[in-house]
Amino acid sequence: MAGGMVISSNFFDENSNLSDFNYLKFILASEIRLKLLLSLYESNKTIKELESESNKKSANISRGLNDLKSCKLITRLPDKKYAITSIGFLFAKNLQNLVSNFENIDNQERFWEDHSIKSIPNRFLKDISSFSGVSSVKSSITEFAKPINVYLDNIKKSTDICMILPVFSKIFMDSIYEALIDHEGHLDLLTTKTIHDLIVKSDSENYFKALVRDKKIDYYIVEDLSNIFFTVSDKFASIFLFYDDSVFDNSEMLFIEEQSGIGDAYRFYYSYKKHILK
Repeated sequence: MAGGMVISSNFFDENSNLSDFNYLKFILASEIRLKLLLSLYESNKTIKELESESNKKSANISRGLNDLKSCKLITRLPDKKYAITSIGFLFAKNLQNLVSNFENIDNQERFWEDHSIKSIPNRFLKDISSFSGVSSVKSSITEFAKPINVYLDNIKKSTDICMILPVFSKIFMDSIYEALIDHEGHLDLLTTKTIHDLIVKSDSENYFKALVRDKKIDYYIVEDLSNIFFTVSDKFASIFLFYDDSVFDNSEMLFIEEQSGIGDAYRFYYSYKKHILK
């Protein structure tokens, strides 16, 4: 079938003294160690600059630096400045991501609590929760179809579309066809055989087959797809989830329109695609 096919973090290896968890525990157990690591993540500094910045005694700063140095998280340069190592940089970056994840999850706590996420691999849950600029679009008594309408308005303006599709909707597909035709766009699609068959069967105008033939749609049929209706395009990104393994919820979606968040969403899609097609 043209265009389709059936496809049945270790940052700390350099230092074996501490496990990943013990690294985290080691840093977070000391306010000074944490502040020093994050400060050196920003730029190289002398011990006097670190003392002035943290307003701590020299002995405490020296002890904290020695602790980080003994774990190869920082190093001392010939000019007597302290600098973060590659291991320290990765650890500090992930600490920042961890804080960001907690903030994002807290902001959308009810959305995640109300839906099933057990089909989404843990490695990708972390990525999803770290998207920046996320807002929630919900149905209301006066605007019952608000999430769907917001989605359709944005998909029709899109050009470069990537999608994880575990659910079928003719309304969604027709809007995608319209965008691809009007804007000379492209769709990269991950879906199941069941959804693919429903798409083809419902398409009386044969848009799907024609767009595949014209290389405006590349699709990949996979056996085990997460229950997340995920879309990212040059205009927006969105997430719809399921209440459980069989009930799709179209009454609320997470919506992103900031460019930084859209960039995060593209990276997530291609990482997920690489993982599921391997």
